[in-house]
Amino acid sequence: MILQINPNRMELLRLRRRLALARRGHKLLQDKLEEMMRRFLSLLKDIDRAKEDFQKLTQSVLADLLYCRITSSRDNFQEAMGKIDTQMRLAVSTLRIMNVKVPVFNIEQLKIDRHYDFFKTSAQLDLVIASAKGYIQSLLKLAQLLKTLDILSYEIERTRRRVNALEYMLIPSIEETIRYITHKLNEFERGNLVRLMRVKEIVRSH
Repeated sequence: MILQINPNRMELLRLRRRLALARRGHKLLQDKLEEMMRRFLSLLKDIDRAKEDFQKLTQSVLADLLYCRITSSRDNFQEAMGKIDTQMRLAVSTLRIMNVKVPVFNIEQLKIDRHYDFFKTSAQLDLVIASAKGYIQSLLKLAQLLKTLDILSYEIERTRRRVNALEYMLIPSIEETIRYITHKLNEFERGNLVRLMRVKEIVRSH
Protein backbone atom coordinates (compact mmCIF):
# COMPACT_ATOMS: atom_id res chain seq x y z
CA MET A 1 0.00 0.00 0.00
CA ILE A 2 1.43 3.33 -1.11
CA LEU A 3 1.50 6.02 1.57
CA GLN A 4 -0.37 9.23 0.85
CA ILE A 5 2.49 11.72 0.42
CA ASN A 6 3.80 14.13 -2.21
CA PRO A 7 6.30 12.44 -4.57
CA ASN A 8 9.32 14.72 -4.18
CA ARG A 9 12.97 14.34 -3.22
CA MET A 10 12.49 15.60 0.34
CA GLU A 11 9.83 12.95 0.98
CA LEU A 12 12.07 10.35 -0.64
CA LEU A 13 14.95 11.17 1.74
CA ARG A 14 12.59 11.18 4.71
CA LEU A 15 11.13 7.81 3.72
CA ARG A 16 14.58 6.27 3.31
CA ARG A 17 15.50 7.38 6.84
CA ARG A 18 12.18 6.06 8.10
CA LEU A 19 12.76 2.74 6.34
CA ALA A 20 16.21 2.37 7.92
CA LEU A 21 14.70 3.12 11.34
CA ALA A 22 11.85 0.64 10.79
CA ARG A 23 14.27 -2.11 9.75
CA ARG A 24 16.45 -1.43 12.78
CA GLY A 25 13.41 -1.48 15.06
CA HIS A 26 12.20 -4.70 13.45
CA LYS A 27 15.57 -6.37 14.07
CA LEU A 28 15.59 -5.29 17.73
CA LEU A 29 12.02 -6.45 18.29
CA GLN A 30 12.74 -9.75 16.53
CA ASP A 31 15.75 -10.35 18.78
CA LYS A 32 13.66 -9.45 21.83
CA LEU A 33 10.91 -11.83 20.73
CA GLU A 34 13.34 -14.70 20.26
CA GLU A 35 14.90 -14.13 23.68
CA MET A 36 11.49 -13.91 25.35
CA MET A 37 10.47 -17.18 23.69
CA ARG A 38 13.63 -18.79 25.03
CA ARG A 39 12.83 -17.47 28.52
CA PHE A 40 9.22 -18.63 28.11
CA LEU A 41 10.26 -22.23 27.35
CA SER A 42 12.72 -22.19 30.25
CA LEU A 43 9.96 -20.87 32.50
CA LEU A 44 7.68 -23.76 31.54
CA LYS A 45 10.34 -26.20 32.78
CA ASP A 46 10.69 -24.24 36.04
CA ILE A 47 6.91 -24.36 36.51
CA ASP A 48 6.85 -28.13 35.99
CA ARG A 49 9.53 -28.55 38.66
CA ALA A 50 7.78 -26.13 41.04
CA LYS A 51 4.47 -27.96 40.54
CA GLU A 52 6.12 -31.29 41.28
CA ASP A 53 7.78 -29.93 44.43
CA PHE A 54 4.52 -28.34 45.63
CA GLN A 55 2.54 -31.53 44.99
CA LYS A 56 5.06 -33.58 46.97
CA LEU A 57 4.91 -31.13 49.89
CA THR A 58 1.11 -31.10 49.72
CA GLN A 59 0.95 -34.88 49.83
CA SER A 60 3.34 -34.90 52.80
CA VAL A 61 1.34 -32.27 54.70
CA LEU A 62 -1.98 -34.02 53.99
CA ALA A 63 -0.53 -37.34 55.10
CA ASP A 64 0.69 -35.81 58.37
CA LEU A 65 -2.66 -34.11 58.98
CA LEU A 66 -4.50 -37.35 58.23
CA TYR A 67 -2.28 -39.14 60.75
CA CYS A 68 -3.06 -36.44 63.33
CA ARG A 69 -6.77 -36.83 62.67
CA ILE A 70 -6.64 -40.62 62.95
CA THR A 71 -4.60 -40.61 66.16
CA SER A 72 -6.76 -37.97 67.84
CA SER A 73 -10.44 -37.63 68.46
CA ARG A 74 -12.40 -35.39 66.12
CA ASP A 75 -13.10 -32.83 68.85
CA ASN A 76 -9.45 -32.68 69.96
CA PHE A 77 -8.25 -32.30 66.39
CA GLN A 78 -10.71 -29.51 65.56
CA GLU A 79 -9.94 -27.76 68.84
CA ALA A 80 -6.20 -27.92 68.16
CA MET A 81 -6.63 -26.55 64.64
CA GLY A 82 -8.71 -23.70 65.99
CA LYS A 83 -5.98 -22.75 68.47
CA ILE A 84 -3.28 -22.10 65.91
CA ASP A 85 -2.74 -18.38 65.33
CA THR A 86 -0.84 -17.29 62.25
CA GLN A 87 0.57 -13.92 61.26
CA MET A 88 2.32 -13.47 57.95
CA ARG A 89 3.77 -10.47 56.16
CA LEU A 90 4.46 -10.86 52.47
CA ALA A 91 7.05 -8.79 50.59
CA VAL A 92 6.25 -8.14 46.93
CA SER A 93 8.98 -6.73 44.70
CA THR A 94 9.57 -6.68 40.95
CA LEU A 95 12.17 -8.16 38.63
CA ARG A 96 12.83 -7.19 35.01
CA ILE A 97 12.95 -9.85 32.31
CA MET A 98 13.73 -8.31 28.90
CA ASN A 99 12.53 -4.96 30.30
CA VAL A 100 9.25 -6.59 31.40
CA LYS A 101 8.33 -6.23 35.08
CA VAL A 102 7.39 -9.47 36.83
CA PRO A 103 6.53 -9.96 40.52
CA VAL A 104 8.72 -11.57 43.18
CA PHE A 105 7.04 -12.92 46.34
CA ASN A 106 8.91 -13.50 49.59
CA ILE A 107 7.83 -14.23 53.13
CA GLU A 108 9.05 -11.28 55.17
CA GLN A 109 7.67 -12.56 58.45
CA LEU A 110 5.80 -15.70 59.51
CA LYS A 111 4.70 -16.19 63.09
CA ILE A 112 2.75 -19.26 64.19
CA ASP A 113 1.54 -19.51 67.80
CA ARG A 114 0.37 -22.90 69.05
CA HIS A 115 -2.08 -22.74 71.94
CA TYR A 116 -3.36 -26.30 71.74
CA ASP A 117 -2.81 -29.03 74.32
CA PHE A 118 0.28 -31.02 73.30
CA PHE A 119 -0.97 -34.09 75.20
CA LYS A 120 -4.18 -34.25 73.13
CA THR A 121 -2.52 -34.03 69.71
CA SER A 122 -0.02 -36.02 67.72
CA ALA A 123 3.59 -34.90 67.36
CA GLN A 124 2.97 -34.93 63.60
CA LEU A 125 1.01 -31.70 63.99
CA ASP A 126 4.15 -29.99 65.31
CA LEU A 127 6.02 -31.23 62.25
CA VAL A 128 3.32 -29.83 59.96
CA ILE A 129 3.57 -26.42 61.62
CA ALA A 130 7.37 -26.51 61.50
CA SER A 131 7.24 -27.13 57.73
CA ALA A 132 4.61 -24.44 57.14
CA LYS A 133 7.08 -21.77 56.00
CA GLY A 134 8.66 -24.05 53.41
CA TYR A 135 5.22 -25.12 52.19
CA ILE A 136 3.96 -21.54 51.84
CA GLN A 137 7.19 -20.48 50.14
CA SER A 138 6.76 -23.33 47.67
CA LEU A 139 3.22 -22.14 46.94
CA LEU A 140 4.43 -18.55 46.49
CA LYS A 141 7.18 -19.68 44.14
CA LEU A 142 4.64 -21.51 41.99
CA ALA A 143 2.32 -18.48 42.02
CA GLN A 144 5.23 -16.21 41.08
CA LEU A 145 6.22 -18.42 38.15
CA LEU A 146 2.64 -18.70 36.89
CA LYS A 147 2.14 -14.93 37.08
CA THR A 148 5.47 -14.39 35.31
CA LEU A 149 4.36 -16.81 32.59
CA ASP A 150 1.09 -14.90 32.19
CA ILE A 151 2.85 -11.53 31.92
CA LEU A 152 5.52 -12.87 29.59
CA SER A 153 2.99 -14.56 27.29
CA TYR A 154 1.08 -11.26 26.98
CA GLU A 155 4.31 -9.39 26.20
CA ILE A 156 5.32 -12.04 23.63
CA GLU A 157 1.98 -11.69 21.85
CA ARG A 158 2.23 -7.90 21.98
CA THR A 159 5.78 -7.93 20.58
CA ARG A 160 4.81 -10.44 17.87
CA ARG A 161 2.01 -8.14 16.71
CA ARG A 162 4.47 -5.24 16.50
CA VAL A 163 7.01 -7.36 14.58
CA ASN A 164 4.31 -8.50 12.14
CA ALA A 165 3.02 -4.94 11.71
CA LEU A 166 6.51 -3.77 10.81
CA GLU A 167 7.36 -6.77 8.65
CA TYR A 168 4.13 -7.14 6.69
CA MET A 169 2.62 -3.64 6.73
CA LEU A 170 4.86 -0.67 7.47
CA ILE A 171 8.15 -1.76 5.85
CA PRO A 172 6.50 -3.03 2.60
CA SER A 173 4.40 0.17 2.43
CA ILE A 174 7.48 2.37 2.78
CA GLU A 175 9.41 0.28 0.22
CA GLU A 176 6.52 0.46 -2.23
CA THR A 177 6.18 4.21 -1.70
CA ILE A 178 9.93 4.69 -2.26
CA ARG A 179 9.69 2.77 -5.54
CA TYR A 180 6.66 4.85 -6.54
CA ILE A 181 8.38 8.18 -5.76
CA THR A 182 11.60 7.04 -7.50
CA HIS A 183 9.58 6.08 -10.58
CA LYS A 184 7.75 9.44 -10.55
CA LEU A 185 10.99 11.38 -10.16
CA ASN A 186 12.55 9.44 -13.05
CA GLU A 187 9.52 10.28 -15.17
CA PHE A 188 9.89 13.95 -14.27
CA GLU A 189 13.59 13.84 -15.18
CA ARG A 190 12.87 12.15 -18.53
CA GLY A 191 10.16 14.73 -19.21
CA ASN A 192 12.54 17.57 -18.40
CA LEU A 193 15.22 16.00 -20.61
CA VAL A 194 12.79 15.72 -23.51
CA ARG A 195 11.74 19.35 -23.10
CA LEU A 196 15.38 20.48 -22.98
CA MET A 197 16.15 18.55 -26.17
CA ARG A 198 13.17 20.15 -27.90
CA VAL A 199 14.27 23.59 -26.74
CA LYS A 200 17.76 22.90 -28.14
CA GLU A 201 16.29 21.81 -31.44
CA ILE A 202 14.15 24.94 -31.63
CA VAL A 203 17.17 27.10 -30.79
CA ARG A 204 19.32 25.37 -33.42
CA SER A 205 16.61 25.69 -36.06
CA HIS A 206 16.62 29.45 -35.59
